[in-house]
Amino acid sequence: MDRIARLEAIEDIRALKAKYFRCMDCKLWDELPSVFTRDMTVVTPAGDIYSEGGANYAASLRHSLEHAVSCHQGLTAEIEIVDAANARAIWAMQDVIEWEDRHPRQGWKSILGRGHYHETYRHEDGAWRIATLSLTRLRLDIEWPEDGAQ
Repeated sequence: MDRIARLEAIEDIRALKAKYFRCMDCKLWDELPSVFTRDMTVVTPAGDIYSEGGANYAASLRHSLEHAVSCHQGLTAEIEIVDAANARAIWAMQDVIEWEDRHPRQGWKSILGRGHYHETYRHEDGAWRIATLSLTRLRLDIEWPEDGAQ
Protein backbone atom coordinates (compact mmCIF):
# COMPACT_ATOMS: atom_id res chain seq x y z
CA MET A 1 0.00 0.00 0.00
CA ASP A 2 1.55 3.33 -1.00
CA ARG A 3 1.75 6.38 1.27
CA ILE A 4 -1.19 8.22 -0.31
CA ALA A 5 -3.47 5.18 -0.07
CA ARG A 6 -2.42 4.72 3.57
CA LEU A 7 -3.23 8.37 4.39
CA GLU A 8 -6.57 8.10 2.60
CA ALA A 9 -7.41 4.98 4.61
CA ILE A 10 -6.54 6.77 7.87
CA GLU A 11 -8.80 9.69 6.97
CA ASP A 12 -11.60 7.32 5.96
CA ILE A 13 -11.34 5.62 9.37
CA ARG A 14 -11.39 9.01 11.15
CA ALA A 15 -14.57 9.89 9.25
CA LEU A 16 -16.05 6.47 10.07
CA LYS A 17 -15.50 6.99 13.81
CA ALA A 18 -17.01 10.48 13.60
CA LYS A 19 -20.06 9.00 11.88
CA TYR A 20 -20.36 6.35 14.63
CA PHE A 21 -20.51 9.07 17.30
CA ARG A 22 -22.85 11.30 15.28
CA CYS A 23 -25.26 8.45 14.57
CA MET A 24 -25.51 7.61 18.28
CA ASP A 25 -25.82 11.19 19.50
CA CYS A 26 -28.26 12.29 16.76
CA LYS A 27 -30.31 9.08 17.04
CA LEU A 28 -29.71 8.05 13.42
CA TRP A 29 -30.67 4.45 14.13
CA ASP A 30 -31.22 3.45 10.50
CA GLU A 31 -27.77 4.73 9.52
CA LEU A 32 -25.83 3.36 12.52
CA PRO A 33 -25.52 -0.28 11.35
CA SER A 34 -23.61 0.88 8.26
CA VAL A 35 -20.52 1.69 10.35
CA PHE A 36 -20.13 -1.96 11.42
CA THR A 37 -19.16 -5.13 9.58
CA ARG A 38 -21.92 -7.72 9.41
CA ASP A 39 -19.95 -10.00 11.75
CA MET A 40 -18.77 -7.23 14.09
CA THR A 41 -17.88 -8.29 17.64
CA VAL A 42 -17.93 -6.24 20.84
CA VAL A 43 -15.56 -7.55 23.49
CA THR A 44 -15.59 -6.58 27.17
CA PRO A 45 -12.34 -5.52 28.87
CA ALA A 46 -12.29 -8.98 30.50
CA GLY A 47 -12.29 -10.59 27.04
CA ASP A 48 -15.90 -11.82 27.05
CA ILE A 49 -18.08 -11.33 23.98
CA TYR A 50 -20.75 -8.72 24.71
CA SER A 51 -22.39 -8.60 21.29
CA GLU A 52 -22.01 -10.23 17.87
CA GLY A 53 -23.20 -8.78 14.58
CA GLY A 54 -23.18 -5.14 13.57
CA ALA A 55 -26.97 -4.93 13.34
CA ASN A 56 -27.32 -6.49 16.80
CA TYR A 57 -24.90 -4.02 18.35
CA ALA A 58 -26.64 -1.09 16.66
CA ALA A 59 -29.95 -2.33 18.12
CA SER A 60 -28.33 -2.59 21.56
CA LEU A 61 -27.09 1.01 21.32
CA ARG A 62 -30.56 2.14 20.31
CA HIS A 63 -32.08 0.36 23.30
CA SER A 64 -29.56 2.00 25.64
CA LEU A 65 -29.55 5.53 24.18
CA GLU A 66 -32.95 6.15 22.58
CA HIS A 67 -34.25 7.97 25.67
CA ALA A 68 -31.02 9.78 26.53
CA VAL A 69 -29.09 12.85 25.55
CA SER A 70 -25.57 11.73 24.72
CA CYS A 71 -22.37 13.42 23.66
CA HIS A 72 -19.49 11.20 22.56
CA GLN A 73 -16.01 12.40 21.71
CA GLY A 74 -13.21 10.41 20.10
CA LEU A 75 -9.80 12.02 20.58
CA THR A 76 -6.13 11.48 19.70
CA ALA A 77 -6.57 8.47 17.45
CA GLU A 78 -3.66 6.09 16.98
CA ILE A 79 -4.55 4.47 13.65
CA GLU A 80 -2.43 1.71 12.12
CA ILE A 81 -3.14 0.43 8.62
CA VAL A 82 -2.22 -3.26 8.65
CA ASP A 83 -2.87 -3.83 4.95
CA ALA A 84 -5.31 -2.74 2.24
CA ALA A 85 -8.22 -4.48 3.98
CA ASN A 86 -7.39 -4.31 7.72
CA ALA A 87 -6.57 -1.64 10.29
CA ARG A 88 -6.60 -1.07 14.03
CA ALA A 89 -6.81 1.95 16.30
CA ILE A 90 -6.96 3.18 19.85
CA TRP A 91 -9.05 6.29 20.49
CA ALA A 92 -9.11 8.29 23.71
CA MET A 93 -12.78 8.92 24.47
CA GLN A 94 -15.21 10.79 26.66
CA ASP A 95 -18.93 10.28 26.85
CA VAL A 96 -21.54 12.31 28.69
CA ILE A 97 -24.97 10.69 28.80
CA GLU A 98 -28.15 11.59 30.67
CA TRP A 99 -31.28 9.45 30.49
CA GLU A 100 -34.82 10.81 30.73
CA ASP A 101 -35.41 8.40 33.60
CA ARG A 102 -32.55 5.88 33.87
CA HIS A 103 -30.44 3.52 31.78
CA PRO A 104 -32.68 0.55 30.86
CA ARG A 105 -30.22 -2.07 32.19
CA GLN A 106 -27.76 -0.33 34.52
CA GLY A 107 -30.20 2.06 36.18
CA TRP A 108 -27.93 5.11 35.93
CA LYS A 109 -29.48 8.59 35.65
CA SER A 110 -26.32 9.95 34.02
CA ILE A 111 -22.68 9.13 33.42
CA LEU A 112 -19.47 10.90 32.55
CA GLY A 113 -16.97 8.37 31.23
CA ARG A 114 -13.37 8.53 30.09
CA GLY A 115 -11.24 5.82 28.57
CA HIS A 116 -10.24 4.23 25.28
CA TYR A 117 -11.85 2.50 22.34
CA HIS A 118 -9.72 -0.37 21.01
CA GLU A 119 -10.94 -1.25 17.53
CA THR A 120 -10.15 -3.17 14.40
CA TYR A 121 -11.49 -2.25 10.97
CA ARG A 122 -12.08 -4.13 7.78
CA HIS A 123 -12.63 -2.78 4.29
CA GLU A 124 -15.96 -4.38 3.38
CA ASP A 125 -18.36 -3.60 0.51
CA GLY A 126 -16.18 -0.69 -0.62
CA ALA A 127 -15.86 1.07 2.74
CA TRP A 128 -14.02 0.83 6.05
CA ARG A 129 -16.19 -0.55 8.85
CA ILE A 130 -15.67 -1.34 12.53
CA ALA A 131 -14.99 -5.09 12.89
CA THR A 132 -14.20 -5.34 16.61
CA LEU A 133 -14.71 -2.88 19.44
CA SER A 134 -13.68 -2.92 23.08
CA LEU A 135 -14.18 0.02 25.43
CA THR A 136 -11.93 0.32 28.46
CA ARG A 137 -12.80 2.99 30.99
CA LEU A 138 -10.28 4.83 33.12
CA ARG A 139 -13.00 6.65 35.00
CA LEU A 140 -16.78 6.46 35.18
CA ASP A 141 -18.67 9.04 37.22
CA ILE A 142 -22.24 7.86 37.85
CA GLU A 143 -25.29 9.80 39.01
CA TRP A 144 -28.12 7.63 40.30
CA PRO A 145 -31.82 8.57 40.12
CA GLU A 146 -33.17 10.56 43.05
CA ASP A 147 -35.43 7.69 44.09
CA GLY A 148 -32.27 5.73 44.92
CA ALA A 149 -33.38 2.69 42.91
CA GLN A 150 -30.39 1.00 41.32
